[in-house]
Amino acid sequence: MPLYNPPAGIDDFSRRPALASALRSGWDATVRGFIAETKDTTDPNLIISGLFYDQLADTSGVPDSPPTGIPWNAFPQILTNWFATQPIANQEKLANDWAEKTITTQSVFGFFRKDTGGQFAPIPITYRRQDEYCEWYVVHNGNKIERIYFTCEPPEYWSFLAQNDITLVLELYKELLHNQNITQSDLCWPYDVYSKADAIGRRNVLFKAGTYNPWNDWNTTKGAVHLTHWANSLDAEVRLASDGSVGWPQPVGPVDFHRLICCSAFGGVNRSSDPKIGGSVFSLALQGLSVALANPIGLYMQRFQLPGLRDPQGNPVPNALTFLRQSSDGQNILRAEVAPPAGAAYSLDQCTLNGEPLLYGGQITRLITMSLFGVAKRIPGATATAVAQCPSTCCAYPTNGQFFGTFPNDGKTCAQRTDADWARNLRDLADIQSHPLMTQKLLLEEHARPPEALYKILGRSLAF
Repeated sequence: MPLYNPPAGIDDFSRRPALASALRSGWDATVRGFIAETKDTTDPNLIISGLFYDQLADTSGVPDSPPTGIPWNAFPQILTNWFATQPIANQEKLANDWAEKTITTQSVFGFFRKDTGGQFAPIPITYRRQDEYCEWYVVHNGNKIERIYFTCEPPEYWSFLAQNDITLVLELYKELLHNQNITQSDLCWPYDVYSKADAIGRRNVLFKAGTYNPWNDWNTTKGAVHLTHWANSLDAEVRLASDGSVGWPQPVGPVDFHRLICCSAFGGVNRSSDPKIGGSVFSLALQGLSVALANPIGLYMQRFQLPGLRDPQGNPVPNALTFLRQSSDGQNILRAEVAPPAGAAYSLDQCTLNGEPLLYGGQITRLITMSLFGVAKRIPGATATAVAQCPSTCCAYPTNGQFFGTFPNDGKTCAQRTDADWARNLRDLADIQSHPLMTQKLLLEEHARPPEALYKILGRSLAF
């Protein structure tokens, strides 16, 4: 029976010959589990699509189409939208700057630990505000930029590796971050991590002490190995593809991706990725085609070059871009890094990119195209799951017509949306100095978590 391969078909499993077969089977089961969740009839918040299928489990006998890519830009559109009201000369600089500032929150992930008195205290979690399934980290040495890492590796894959062989994860961290001093304890929780208490005070242990911490320092404030943003996960990709194939109410004619996501709320309206993924899938479903994500399921940087990167003398920089983890054909990239060539007497901040000083990783990210790949076909008897009324609606932010929020379709006008209503749409922006609601941080902390039905991470539904 065919198995779902790791993202990009990367072959980490062969490093452990004794475990390789079990790892391959285990990862296949993990991916099939994500797909099965989209068919969970016990979830009252789930709309099960009649046109989304498991590519490797399909028994229709109808051949799949060749895999087709759905592309989007890797730079966070949410920041471009938010700063659209600033002077044109400042917009890109502000977005680049804030894209590289991490967020530390006590509420979005809802994790708790027992303190010395036996009381439960929230655990601050740090993540990158880079939400287009591509994240990056700039290695500074004082004011110098020594290296920039780019990754689109799903957190579920690394958690799976860690559950089966944490020493393999440590080995890979050391290689990818060029640091042999990283220790296993650096990558693991030092204490048990609990969920928020339920209605009768019970808490679940989400992570045991000594198990892998996906938000460890070497993946957040000291480096980047895999994705950290709450919306960047493989499970989210699968769910989005399924939701895109639902029969949402839309006017006749070409699909308006913005209008569709406002109607369905299957993703972030201020992102590049979600409207394009969901809208592209929906366009196929409108034709009566069933859709599936192509094996190996993943989100990928497409191969790119940096011909505009110049050294301090204006010469092209040789061998600056390296693709470290990629598909066998070199087209789908999981990890890239940019650094001066060995022995160079200059750092990246002394270089220019397309005529501008290279001061941010975001300048390169803007040149990266992301893609996922799907297949489609007409399966006899498969029909769209019709939805009679849009469950959600959008409003433009009162002081920024380029930034939108998604709200329940409850009959309220946009003018009636309160600060608390807006909080979920602003959770990644609450610390920005120009934020009109910055003084209401506690309000944002309280209301910032997305609905449980829309938020899955590491294959684990978090308690609210």
